[in-house]
Amino acid sequence: RFLYSDEVQIGPETVMTTLYTAKKYAVPALEAHCVDFLTKHLRADNAFMLLTQARLFDEPQLASLCLDTIDKSTMDAISAEGFTDIDIDTLCAVLERDTLSIRESRLFGAVVRWAEAECQRQQLPVTFGNKQKVLGRALSLIRFPLMTIEEFAAG
Repeated sequence: RFLYSDEVQIGPETVMTTLYTAKKYAVPALEAHCVDFLTKHLRADNAFMLLTQARLFDEPQLASLCLDTIDKSTMDAISAEGFTDIDIDTLCAVLERDTLSIRESRLFGAVVRWAEAECQRQQLPVTFGNKQKVLGRALSLIRFPLMTIEEFAAG
């Protein structure tokens, strides 16, 4: 219907499939509507999920907005349900940033939570070795020297 009337009704349930279809059939105006919808509904609690989708659909502007939201509200973003569902590349992209507003020890705790979820996704026992294995290079992106001695010892 959009192709004939330029009218579109996008909702939270349909925006991703609509964006996928718009990209598949090269309808830039519809892509723009979808990205606008996602931008308007971007919040800290859905920023990681939208960042994953923005990277998947090659939407650098939306990805940049998601990263800015994560920078400003890092604690809320990593506490959101969708954080543990992101892929390793998205996790690394966030860990590489210097602009996150969170203590490194709390970020490390969130990364450990992500590693536990990844072990379960890969059907691996949740052990120290397996968490280290699924984290791979992400573990080296944690800035341990920024932690206090107490935080380091506790974690």
